[in-house]
Amino acid sequence: MNYTVCDRTLLFVEDDERLKREIVGYFSPANAVFTASDVEEAAELLEKRAFDAVVLDLILKNSMGIELFRAFPALPPVIILSSLDGEDSILEGITSGAADYVVKPCSMRLLEVHIAMRLLPKADAVETFGAFSVNATTRTVKYKGKPISLTPSEFNILFFLIKNRGRYFTADEIYEEIWCAPSLGTTVIRTHLSSLRRKLKSAMPASDVIRTEFSKGYCFTGEIL
Repeated sequence: MNYTVCDRTLLFVEDDERLKREIVGYFSPANAVFTASDVEEAAELLEKRAFDAVVLDLILKNSMGIELFRAFPALPPVIILSSLDGEDSILEGITSGAADYVVKPCSMRLLEVHIAMRLLPKADAVETFGAFSVNATTRTVKYKGKPISLTPSEFNILFFLIKNRGRYFTADEIYEEIWCAPSLGTTVIRTHLSSLRRKLKSAMPASDVIRTEFSKGYCFTGEIL
């Protein structure tokens, strides 16, 4: 994989002016870079344009970055960049829907690698199965043209299973594959999967989209009616 980021639209939510200047100087030559100092500014930008990724600090001058997940359930991939390195903070960020969690301080090159790992090639961003479509760029899921509202974590899980269609994964394996971190025995994936399956079944009652099998785990079937 090419671990560089270019020709992308990126939003950095950061209130440290020195770090913000460093970020802009590093990423802006090859990308469209926007910055916000708090959740309110970030929300205004997210309402106006589509972003390929958001890099989010958790402690901001007027707000807590985690509030952004509640304000925008269909966020693009979010990489948290925070000085909070405790297990509870990392778990909260990941279970809220972040695609990755990077602890400050880190180099711009390391941050770029983490962003690149979470960006799909644009040609691979859309998956379609009959009347069912999933777009990883806009973070939207539709069936027969009607949107299915998912949380960021539900979307992450669904898209991972779609990309591995036909393969079974346990809840722990899904957690570790998506967030590249030990599952720590958390039940959060099972909770998200239960909600995800319920929403998909409500939208497509005749389709068995995610199948579960004892001891094998969960599998996206692609069987859309």
